[in-house]
Parts: sequence; structure tokens; C-alpha cells
Amino acid sequence: MRAPVLVLMAVMLFASPAWAHVRIYPEGEAWLSLGPLFSTSFSPDAPGQGIGAEATLNWLEGPGGVGVFGQAQRMTRSSTRVCGGLQGILLVGGLELGLAHETAGRTHIATTSLHVAPYLAFVFGTVGLRFGIPLSNGRGAGPDGMERTRLPLEMGLVLTAKIPIALSKDTIWGPIFPWN
Repeated sequence: MRAPVLVLMAVMLFASPAWAHVRIYPEGEAWLSLGPLFSTSFSPDAPGQGIGAEATLNWLEGPGGVGVFGQAQRMTRSSTRVCGGLQGILLVGGLELGLAHETAGRTHIATTSLHVAPYLAFVFGTVGLRFGIPLSNGRGAGPDGMERTRLPLEMGLVLTAKIPIALSKDTIWGPIFPWN
């Protein structure tokens, strides 16, 4: 007999008009996130790690949002990788689509690729997979004049730490961060 009474009390509590104003999702908010980025490539033909920075600008509405991102990394294969594009997020999952360019290194010539990266987002960072699909193949002269190939398909793991900065005046989460 106690269980139905407790269920009824819980329903009345959460159906109360006092909860009507509580927002759990952002409504038309803009957020800028900045932070360091670490990546590692699992491609057997082009292994390597990278360290750099990422910036994202997102517009959030309800449980989802859209945005733009930019990344710059110094890679252990003696090259620099820059990337930018669009991203979408739904709850804690997201997807980046963009273009990446990696300068020539010890083992390859400069390569431009399609960047596809599904990720899981947390307030202060992301964990994702990265796929770099070269837009062309072939050979060319490297920085030392020796013939080299372009980078092959890249598969890797990406970790970022982020500082979220609210750009909207009235944000749902802004007050919990002292810098907003």
C-alpha cells in the first residue's frame, strides 16, 4: 500500500508548476571552447602523435547544436597538421566534418584529406576517433628532394581538454563557471 502512495507523491512533485520554469537544455546559446589537443595515429604506414590546440564555436538549441572548429598540431612525423570544418552535436555525441592539411614530413609529401571524426563530448573535453581520407594519391619530391608518397588513410584517437566560455548573456550553464 505504501508504494502507490510514494509513486503518487513523486508524480505530484515532478508535475508541479514549480518545475515548469526549470530548463535542462540550452535555448539559443553560443559557446566558445578553447584547449589543448593530443592525438595518436594508428595507421601502420604513418604512425605518430600530435600535440596542439583546438577551438570550437557552437550554437546550442535544446539537446543539439551546430558549430565550427579549428585545430592545429605539431606531429611527431616532423610535420604540421591544420584542420577546420563543421560539427554537429546531439546530447553527448558529435561529428566533425572538414578538411585537413598536413605539411611534408620525413616520410611523406604534403597531404590534404577529408577529416571525419565522431566524438563523445564532456563539459571539459572530448574523446574521439579521427579518420583522414586523402583527397589525392601519388608521389612527389619531399623536402630533401627524395621521392615520397602522400599520407595514406589515417585512423587515430583524439583527446581534448576544453575551457567552455559562454558568449550568450543568459545561459543555462554559464553561472557555474567562474570565468563567465
